[in-house]
Amino acid sequence: MADVAASVLARFKNKAKDSGISYLTNFESRATIDVDFLLRDYPNSMEQVKELIGKIIDTPTGNDYIQLTAKSFEEILPQKKYHGISTQIIGKIKNVRVPFKVDIGVGDIIVPGAEQRKINMQLPDFESSVIKTYSLESTIAEKLDAILQRFELTGRMKDFYDIFYLSKVFDFKGEELQTAIFQTLHRRGTTYGKDSFKRVVDLAKNEDMQKRWKYFLKTVKNELLEFSVVIAQIQIFLEPVFEAMVNEKEWRQKWKSDRSMWINTNDNIEKDDNN
Repeated sequence: MADVAASVLARFKNKAKDSGISYLTNFESRATIDVDFLLRDYPNSMEQVKELIGKIIDTPTGNDYIQLTAKSFEEILPQKKYHGISTQIIGKIKNVRVPFKVDIGVGDIIVPGAEQRKINMQLPDFESSVIKTYSLESTIAEKLDAILQRFELTGRMKDFYDIFYLSKVFDFKGEELQTAIFQTLHRRGTTYGKDSFKRVVDLAKNEDMQKRWKYFLKTVKNELLEFSVVIAQIQIFLEPVFEAMVNEKEWRQKWKSDRSMWINTNDNIEKDDNN
């Protein structure tokens, strides 16, 4: 009988060699992979979430050589009315173990709504999954919320990178992005004011932030991307939306990722190209 697990590991290893990205994480190291889920219409008590995770892990998939084990559970923001749950899952194929963290949020708002996305697999003969995901607008809103909560104390450099990346790849409607940011900040009780975004922009000059950024770049294989460039892009992308929100005005422009600029909804794009 063919050793399917060994075959899969060998293919992962070959792909990792071709791409230059490691295919496993040392079990003794801190988990560097995480995924966020939103829990709805289900109790968020520790015991019931443990039971739910157990049922998910035990669901037959046809890939019996993959073993999943939930190792630890803890509450996220226990002081909040709707606290979440975090757990570390250990994935194992033969003697290779990969830890990853699962954060389960409760009570978050998704604007304009959950989106169905196709998740491509690393190996071509595995079936891709179609799942409901956070909207890109709410993804950006939550990352901005995390930045506004800690400013120069944050260690989450991925939040800056992700906002930068999304602004470079996707177009957005200003009113939807503004609504997502407003509702997320209010739902989470995050305080902000007219000077809040200036504090974000000033992070580009913070030496500690620059050091954290250089360390972070090793994980994304883009060591030439300057933190100041990322902050400048975030400023162009989000500052007009944030200022409109603070001043209680509606931001109705559209973000064009290929130009990194906001345009009026009535603008003719082809005409603008000829000017």
